[in-house]
Amino acid sequence: MERRWINRTHPQTLASATMLLYIEGLFNLVRGQTLFLVGVAMFPAAWAIAKDRRWGWRLGVATAAVAVLVRLAWYGLASPMALAFALLFPVVLLALLLHPQSREHQKIWFN
Repeated sequence: MERRWINRTHPQTLASATMLLYIEGLFNLVRGQTLFLVGVAMFPAAWAIAKDRRWGWRLGVATAAVAVLVRLAWYGLASPMALAFALLFPVVLLALLLHPQSREHQKIWFN
């Protein structure tokens, strides 16, 4: 079986989302108990996306959405600048995964 961490044949949005899932997953491992679990779930999501698995894309979308919601709950609207920096990577990740090009690719090619 071929070991593939990133599938370079994917559209740029999906390949970038895969890389960002690995990076964000690593950073979430040190951000507290709730985001630790999210970070742990991001690794199999990224791996499965690289292997063209639909469940990986769904898990990636779910983990990115949970990361956004957790940060919204932590920071609230009291500190908008801190909230903007905290939401930067999870929102970009969610946008990359939900981009029409990524969604169409996974609908057509993923198992």
